[in-house]
Amino acid sequence: MTQNLPRKQTNDVIPDEKSGADIVEIDTGPPKKKGRGPSDPERRCIATGNNMPQSAMVRFAISPDGQVTPDVASSLPGRGAWVEATSQSIDLAISKKAFSRAFKKQVQVDQSLTEQTHKLLFRRCLDLLGFAKRAGDIILGFEQVREEIRLDEPSCLIEAQDGASDGRKKILSLAKAIFGDDEPSEQPIIIGCFTSEELGMALGRERVIHAIVKRGRSSHNWITEVKRLGGFRPLRPSDWMSLAG
Repeated sequence: MTQNLPRKQTNDVIPDEKSGADIVEIDTGPPKKKGRGPSDPERRCIATGNNMPQSAMVRFAISPDGQVTPDVASSLPGRGAWVEATSQSIDLAISKKAFSRAFKKQVQVDQSLTEQTHKLLFRRCLDLLGFAKRAGDIILGFEQVREEIRLDEPSCLIEAQDGASDGRKKILSLAKAIFGDDEPSEQPIIIGCFTSEELGMALGRERVIHAIVKRGRSSHNWITEVKRLGGFRPLRPSDWMSLAG
């Protein structure tokens, strides 16, 4: 007779050692890219205990030498712990020694872990812009961006944070006139946290001031990542839309 063995669990649920009530979720390996499960499952933040979609969190793994390592691509082997994608949550995880508790062993945590995560997410966002350009999903240039706004609703408007205010105001005013501001969820997302040189390096030009990410798979991936980056830096100056008139 063939014995039915229990299925391997994909997550460990561990009671908090102090209160017995706070539950920490640990995965046993990087998430699978394909499968029958939900595409964006919920995880539990080891710092706050909040449940939220995996796409709004950052996975952390342990290096061979026992160092906590940001796994922003969710691809590193071994067990992983999840933290909400904000600088405050990672700082809290460090101060609470939540990583050692989650991994059930002493681990090394660099005090610059929050900044490391920030830099990796920043780099990932720029890399994804490069991928989107190669896929034909990026439009560059002042006149080209204005024309695309008139023809179709873009997924995301990107304005260099050091670009001239006059050109930026004309583009944002046009977008506001066409799409309005009553339903933010239906508007193009406006990003202004990258310099023209940073955008240029990502998009193969010396400098980029104005850009659009067209709707599609590239824009979905880009927006997911840039929202995570928003937990570490403002995605645009708060007065941009008010100055658009």
